Amino acid sequence: MIGGIILQLAKPKKGFWIVLSNVGFLFLWIAQLCSQLADRIFVYILMILAYSLTNSSLGVSIPMLAFGIPSVLFGVIAGVYVDRWNRKKVLGFTSLIRGALLLLLIPLITKSMLLIFLLSLLLYTAAQFFAPAETSVIPDLVEKDNLIIANSLFMLTWMAASVIGFGMGAPLVNFLGEPGTIIAAAVLYFVATLVILFIKVKPHEREMTSSWSEVYQDLLTGFEFIRRNAVVRYSLFKLFMATCAIAGVSLLAIAYAKDVLQIGAKNFGYLIILTGVGMFAGMYTLHYLVDFFKKGTIVVFSFFFSGVMLACLGVISNVHLALLVTFFLGVGNIYLTSTIQTILQQHIPKQMRGRVFGVQNMLINSAFTFPVVLVGLFADAYGVRAALIALGAVIFATGVAGVFLPHFKEV
Repeated sequence: MIGGIILQLAKPKKGFWIVLSNVGFLFLWIAQLCSQLADRIFVYILMILAYSLTNSSLGVSIPMLAFGIPSVLFGVIAGVYVDRWNRKKVLGFTSLIRGALLLLLIPLITKSMLLIFLLSLLLYTAAQFFAPAETSVIPDLVEKDNLIIANSLFMLTWMAASVIGFGMGAPLVNFLGEPGTIIAAAVLYFVATLVILFIKVKPHEREMTSSWSEVYQDLLTGFEFIRRNAVVRYSLFKLFMATCAIAGVSLLAIAYAKDVLQIGAKNFGYLIILTGVGMFAGMYTLHYLVDFFKKGTIVVFSFFFSGVMLACLGVISNVHLALLVTFFLGVGNIYLTSTIQTILQQHIPKQMRGRVFGVQNMLINSAFTFPVVLVGLFADAYGVRAALIALGAVIFATGVAGVFLPHFKEV
């Protein structure tokens, strides 16, 4: 009996492999991976189609519009319905719908850019429901102590899928052609649909035949909850700032590799790879940090750390040092985003998650639009180095602001 107690005490209750041994979470992670890969392959195809049908660089901006418009128009309202519907069904149906819409795209490949754009709008509108449902389900599948590891894994997967998905685009198109590549992406959505069927989540759906006035009232309730809850409000703001930094660095990476490091624009991928390695290292070490520091303190420190690293990138021109700094940027990024996501999940009631994460999804997508334009304009006017230093100063200042938010630091 004593031996059994000792074994029970010695048994690890949290860790990377403990999270992946959770079958429900594993299926959700596989669904996320398939969905993210399909998303990135589709964007690659969309960029090719936009250029071939418009013969202009401006036409390549169409994928960004197709991605951004649904987020602004439907991101928040999608969260309201996620709180009303069965989240597992939302995940499954939106994956199935996106796969079907991709197949409908095949006959339009050489015809109408307008129809392709409209179909893309529908596909990205479905994605607005998938994202908050996915984030809301994680706390139902993972124990509280492992939540920060689960969020780290999801953030790392998002980064890796973005790189791998775009990287897969070219060989897939060369080997399968555009129709075959679209079918491959659709299959990934269908695989996501299939694995979601095996996720066991306790249903919480509410009455679906509600009037628009009730939906509107739910929307207002969500905004009021964010307004009254300082921790949630500040967390959303800090997540937006952290995402702005990711978007800004992504925008400047090519010019930085070409003009500052002088390794050629095509080699900017090495910076991205080291960032991903840093994120993996951050994911592995973060769950040890939360045993010694409060999550709010980790976030504040990570803003300081990331701000300094960004400024260092703007100062140095040595390739090896730059790779080291981008590694530490990856570490700081996972500390920021995963910790903030965990704080949100632990401070939002289950019945309110969809609405808040709908707002979060809109903010994250918005960070890749207007702020990126500002960073690009600043870099064109003052240079890539100055833009990185300025971005570092803004991120550092966000950390300074966190020092004066005692409620947040004590989370």
